[in-house]
Amino acid sequence: MNRRDRSRHRARLTAAAVVVALVAAACGSGSGDDTAAEGASTTAAPSTTAAPTTTAAPTTTAAPTTTEAPYTVRRVPDDYATIQDAVDAAEPGDLVLIAPGVYEESVAVETDDIVIRGLDRNEVILEGNHELENGIIVFSNGVAVENLTARNYTSNGVFFTGDYDSDFVLTGYRASYVTAHNNGLYGLYAFNARYGQFDHSYGSGHPDSAFYVGQCQPCDAVLTDLLAENNTLGYSGTNSGGNLYIVNSEWRHNRIGVVPNTLDSEELAPQRGATFAGNYIHDNGNPNTPLRNEVWDLAYGVGLVIAGGRDDLVTRNLVTDNVNGGIAVSLFFDENFWLAENNRVTDNVVSGSLYDLVLIVDDPNEGADGNCFAGNTYTVSLPADIETVAACDDGTGPLGDQLVIGSLPTPDVEPADYTTIAPPGPQPGMPDAETAPPSPANVLPLVDDFDLDAITVPTP
Repeated sequence: MNRRDRSRHRARLTAAAVVVALVAAACGSGSGDDTAAEGASTTAAPSTTAAPTTTAAPTTTAAPTTTEAPYTVRRVPDDYATIQDAVDAAEPGDLVLIAPGVYEESVAVETDDIVIRGLDRNEVILEGNHELENGIIVFSNGVAVENLTARNYTSNGVFFTGDYDSDFVLTGYRASYVTAHNNGLYGLYAFNARYGQFDHSYGSGHPDSAFYVGQCQPCDAVLTDLLAENNTLGYSGTNSGGNLYIVNSEWRHNRIGVVPNTLDSEELAPQRGATFAGNYIHDNGNPNTPLRNEVWDLAYGVGLVIAGGRDDLVTRNLVTDNVNGGIAVSLFFDENFWLAENNRVTDNVVSGSLYDLVLIVDDPNEGADGNCFAGNTYTVSLPADIETVAACDDGTGPLGDQLVIGSLPTPDVEPADYTTIAPPGPQPGMPDAETAPPSPANVLPLVDDFDLDAITVPTP
């Protein structure tokens, strides 16, 4: 997302009526038709026909349920008619607990350290009807969102954001067991935020990416146990890095799988210092996805591409059957020309692509710009013999022939409308959702104690 795309968010953060602004239409609004696009999955969506909408919920008559623990459980719709009402009433440490139903609202969170949890991931549904902008937008520190679905919003399913134009960096965020699908931009989205976690979550049908972490240095974040399919990008991370781990997740049937990138439209360029490990990245190159920005088709059908990033580590991933490329490291151009520098691609298993490993630099006669490849299992690379000409030991010489940007085959079909991508089937729910005490988003121990050595190449 560039600076112009976020103008609404910047204005909203400085405006007095934050919640009113949330219902304004954003880019990418659709028709509301949930029929499957040609070639997309036709798995049936979880049934919600018997669930009450929030418009029919009773008004607040009962006192919120207080437990013996030092927090209050605020139940929707038993105690509060809407999720927003419960969130507005919550104090730090409280649990907003949501019963099955379809909740046609956008929720803005401005209280620190609360937990918003659905009782059933597949039946607690925040519904945008392709009219509302964000399912949940969080402006506060330490907030966790758990065990629910956000669908059909014109922008994002769940959005954690600091203040774009000030020094406020949101600190502490978490989304666990969340399904986000058919939203007009992103599924789970963290921006200008630090100490975060996305886990056990699913995203599909987005014209940008299912999962996004952007404009943070350091990010101090872990993304793990995720599944992304049928998006333009499975993961996108603009100008993000620094203790940022994207691990143990599956990225399949997207236009492109995983894309850390540098853009001038964000602060903190270049992208640098992220780790991608233990991921299963396969069968990307799906033409029947939405597409917000045609520039991404330069890397159509690539499993993982570092686009103008630096000092990233790509290790112990299984990357198979992506249409055009397995793992690529490439320069990138925006307002400025961004080299990819000092990235390490090691110990991955890569097969089944037009090119398994790819390196694109500005001047191949000057070497690899510090990028290196070692210990990978692969068949075809550009430049040829990539682990010799771009080795990780004593330096490199001329690279020889390399891929030309824009030369990869691209699809000859029109991108799909995001509103028509088939919704997913039921996803695994959070254990003990009704009884587990709230745990606000303190992810500092997870980041500080992250054990990269424990991650191995996954088994499909």
